Amino acid sequence: MQRKRRKKKRFGVFLFLLVVCIGIGIMFVPWAMQPENFREVKNKINGFLYKEDFPDSYNAKSLILVDCSDDEIFVSKNENEPQIPASLAKLFVIEYASTLADLDSIVVADYGAISLTKPGSSVAQIKEKEYFLHNLFAAMLVPSGNDAAYVVADYCGGLLSPQAESCQERVRIFMENLNLHLQQQGYLDTVLYDPSGFDMEALTTTLDLKEVVYRLLEYSWFREIVSQNTYTATLPDGSTQIWQNTNAFLDPTSEYYNENVCGIKTGSLSDDYNLIVLYQQHRRLLLVMSRNYQEGIRCSSRGLTRSKRNTGALRQYRQSSGMRFILEPGSGAKHVAVCIRAIKQF
Repeated sequence: MQRKRRKKKRFGVFLFLLVVCIGIGIMFVPWAMQPENFREVKNKINGFLYKEDFPDSYNAKSLILVDCSDDEIFVSKNENEPQIPASLAKLFVIEYASTLADLDSIVVADYGAISLTKPGSSVAQIKEKEYFLHNLFAAMLVPSGNDAAYVVADYCGGLLSPQAESCQERVRIFMENLNLHLQQQGYLDTVLYDPSGFDMEALTTTLDLKEVVYRLLEYSWFREIVSQNTYTATLPDGSTQIWQNTNAFLDPTSEYYNENVCGIKTGSLSDDYNLIVLYQQHRRLLLVMSRNYQEGIRCSSRGLTRSKRNTGALRQYRQSSGMRFILEPGSGAKHVAVCIRAIKQF
């Protein structure tokens, strides 16, 4: 009898401990699965399994890595969170302006519009002379010229309201109509107040940026402009202006140069840096968007999502294309706006 009692007691203790362990596991596992917890251990496991290095943090507020062929998202972080777009706002401005006038429209760069450029802005050295509209688009995309953005807004505002008398009024009218256009096109989380993006109140999401990039990539002229390290614009009077791209991935002299990068755009404001990169290999296009990297600040990887299905797809693509993706802080150089060395070949 005593032996049976001892067995029951042991079984009861065992059952109690089992229930306690299960309870702790239920509470502990979800916590351990959070990206910011046990990062070093997880990175070592991932490095062993996938034969590559994984950093212990991702120093940016938002990220998306997507296959343009089927819109498959491999990696994402806070892609729905509204954040300051900085110069990436120019993408929305160009997309809208391209619906209002032909690329070969002749635009007179007015002194009043050029003078709206704020101190500390990146500029394309726009002169008081005639430009083709596509010249000004290139000036906004390649050197990220804020002066060109104001000239475009002034010109398009005049098309929308010919009776508008001042540059400020025409720019205001353009921005009001731009925001209406954004809502109509489904960019529901985007609101802009300045055509150059030099604005701390403007907001957009990474997903909205993805959609406007998709739309712009349908235009061959856009692909041609953003893919060039230096761009030579031929103006209506036959003169030329040459601009250097702010995207260091396109610069053969840069440590970030990658021959498979096809553009697209950088953007910075205050201490925040943004980058959109289009990468092409084996007839497939991958879009990498990294936003609001803060130089000198070590951020956690909270919110970084790498689903099981997408991780497998990314690993399969990585193996077939001979490439790998490393999420890590970059140099933070002002015009590189790089918070990731997003693409790195073996």
